[in-house]
Amino acid sequence: MGLYEIEEQAGRIMEESNLRRQEISDSHRRQMEEAEAEMAAEMEGRLTILRSQLEGQKAEEIARITQQSQEQMEAINGDYQKDLERLAQEIVGRMIGI
Repeated sequence: MGLYEIEEQAGRIMEESNLRRQEISDSHRRQMEEAEAEMAAEMEGRLTILRSQLEGQKAEEIARITQQSQEQMEAINGDYQKDLERLAQEIVGRMIGI
């Protein structure tokens, strides 16, 4: 009878050991999932900040290029107006001089 009881007790110990191992494994898995979720949330937050910064930089660059283009167009138009007046005076002068 003693051997049977020892085997029975050993079987219970093994079952308890297996249950405990499974609990530890499940706990570890949950901790890993939680850590991954936290990292994903943190990365998404950082990406949101970076996107926002890039959008701001893009808007600033577009505004700068637009302003620069406008200034260049105004300079070209000014040069054109000067040349137009000069050429018109030359034409009128030639017509009168003929």
